Amino acid sequence: MRSEPVEPGGPGGPGPGGPGWPRRLHPLSPVFLSVREGRRLWPLGLFLLAQRRLWLIGVAVAVVVAVAVLSWLRRTYVLEVGALRVEQGVLARRRRVVPFDRIQQVDLVRKPLHRLLGVATLRVETAGGPRASEVDLDVIALAEAERLRAALLRARAVTAGLPGAVDGPVPGGAGTPSGPEASPRPERTLVRLTLGQVALAGVTGSRAAAVLALLSPVFQVVDQVPRWLVDRLGPEVLAPSSPLAVAALVPVAALVWLGLAAGSSIVTDAGFVLARSGDNLVVRRGLLERREAVVPLGRIQVVRIEESLLRRSLGYAAVRIQSAGSAGRSDHQASRLAVPLLPAVRVNQLLDELLPGAAPVPRLRPPPPAARRRAIRRRAVPALLVAVAAAVALRPWGALTLAAVPLAALAGEAAYRSLGHARRGGFLTARRGALLRSTAVVPVAKAQSARVHSSFFQRRAGLATLHVDVAGGGAMPRVTDEAAPTAEALLAAVVNR
Repeated sequence: MRSEPVEPGGPGGPGPGGPGWPRRLHPLSPVFLSVREGRRLWPLGLFLLAQRRLWLIGVAVAVVVAVAVLSWLRRTYVLEVGALRVEQGVLARRRRVVPFDRIQQVDLVRKPLHRLLGVATLRVETAGGPRASEVDLDVIALAEAERLRAALLRARAVTAGLPGAVDGPVPGGAGTPSGPEASPRPERTLVRLTLGQVALAGVTGSRAAAVLALLSPVFQVVDQVPRWLVDRLGPEVLAPSSPLAVAALVPVAALVWLGLAAGSSIVTDAGFVLARSGDNLVVRRGLLERREAVVPLGRIQVVRIEESLLRRSLGYAAVRIQSAGSAGRSDHQASRLAVPLLPAVRVNQLLDELLPGAAPVPRLRPPPPAARRRAIRRRAVPALLVAVAAAVALRPWGALTLAAVPLAALAGEAAYRSLGHARRGGFLTARRGALLRSTAVVPVAKAQSARVHSSFFQRRAGLATLHVDVAGGGAMPRVTDEAAPTAEALLAAVVNR
């Protein structure tokens, strides 16, 4: 089943399916829309079910289905000259026009039901705000979605005059073949992760820290031990403080922790593939919900190399890609453009593919000694104040908290050693973070703006922080605690390109 051509509202294309001829979504779209709206109304459904108002449930289902069918009949899309046009709305009509050169990213989303029925959701992203940055075509046939995505990317490249654009007719223009066809580009795989590598990424990354909160139910298992087992072994054996309970709970908790972290990573990133097709970057991932994102290389704003302390000891890193089309995304959505695990020896190779000329990561210039003193004071002074208060209030054992002061000073030293920056060949590289070290590589030409910030304490030490603003979501790159004259010089270099 294919998306259906409809009669245009005015003078248009030469025939059904031709250029300028609007098309409806897949005939199964009302089913998906009805299910989505039904999920929002489940509290009402439970209430009516409890009241035994089955006839009202039937009326509600009929209304939801009718609205979904009307919405499908009234929603069309078309590739016209220079833009994608989408019209929708039953009572209030809305028309949205997305110029080809404003398209930042085109994603293909396939949930389990999508894969079963041979359909997909095509998501076209621009650099607008959180609500205006996406156009969802939910759902269309898989083959048509792939053709439409290829046509949009090719048209964007031709319209924007990007390098490597394929010569030929632009969709919607004269000479466009019937249907949104585009010449396929051969793919070259850059990164392919095995299932074991995906699981290792979950165990060694932020997911492991996130599931720690789920461990508390494990330690409550003792409270749920059957009475007959308590009578046989004795309550003193199964007490939470008993050696047997500790010996049993610690490995169980560790297995649950690692299992949840690895399982979450597998569900999200199983089958991870990062490939290059012409001037586009293709990211595929997902076990149940399969996602496929296509990002033009020219839209990449920042590449971040993230190395946790554990991953550094194992020789691994993660690479996060920030594109201009990620504005307004949540962290979960933005993680689609991240390589969850990569051997550290391959980081420069991948960096050269993403930002030609940026590799290898240059030797970074450390900040001045005043930054070391500030990093140590920022951590040691609060620790000292808390330790003194604890020593006074919790005498005599509270004095043991004074041991945290030298540890805080060591943490400040580690934070200072992680700072650094370099400017080379049109790229600014900035690094910070001790436990999670993040190295941001920014093409200076992609910077939207820059600013220098200096707090009261930084001014006293002659330091300043440079912030570089780029398109897309995520934390903005910054050079932290650099000498004020150096920060001003970097600001001038970024602003003047």
